[in-house]
Amino acid sequence: MNLVLEDNIPCVEEMLRVILKKDDLVVKKVQTQEKLHGFGRSLCLDVYAEDSEGVRYNIEIQNADEGADPRRARFHMGMIDVHSLEAGQKFSELPECYVIFITRNDVLGLGRAIYTIHKYIDEVLEPFDDGSHTIYINCSAEDDGSEIWKLIHDLQCMNAEDMYFPRLAERVEFFKGDNEEGGEGTMGYFKEREEKAVKAAEKKAEKRSAENFARKCLEMGKFTLEDIATATGLTLKRVQRLAETL
Repeated sequence: MNLVLEDNIPCVEEMLRVILKKDDLVVKKVQTQEKLHGFGRSLCLDVYAEDSEGVRYNIEIQNADEGADPRRARFHMGMIDVHSLEAGQKFSELPECYVIFITRNDVLGLGRAIYTIHKYIDEVLEPFDDGSHTIYINCSAEDDGSEIWKLIHDLQCMNAEDMYFPRLAERVEFFKGDNEEGGEGTMGYFKEREEKAVKAAEKKAEKRSAENFARKCLEMGKFTLEDIATATGLTLKRVQRLAETL
């Protein structure tokens, strides 16, 4: 499923429209395996998305029950919040955020297909709206004919022809094998990823070589920082930082 959703706005948009019951929701950005660095433990999000209203979404696909602990949802929310505000921004500008766990089993044990969790003020039973929302999707739920169950079905279906939602079905069909649009299907996808990885490694090696050459020039003390930046292709700021380390 991570493969199906990778950088795929239409599929994520289709899922979120069903989960949130918002047919007009428009997704603007999708990233998979998004890494967030914290002061202690860091985090890798399965799917991170933003919509046209600036709302953030984190979709986590968990096969093991321990991977969907309620406090993990809290941690995910906190990490996203930390990375959502720039210095000087007001707390009131913190965007609305949804953390959505899609689980193989009914980890909350109440027999529902979907659990939507909000905060409430106990004394008056009024909602406490801090913009945070947690949702659990139970993939072991029985067929009740609802849209959410149809989504649960599609998330576990290996045959695109049997799926309810067209965007997910199209993407699954692509990864099944040869087809007119996808060419080599899954093999073509991984070949493309391998080529990108090779190019990234080559670029990294070139940068390392340029930095080593820049260090030698700095040690010689015969060239200006601007000349070294021009000769190596590095930014002046990077050359300045290299000079500071020597």
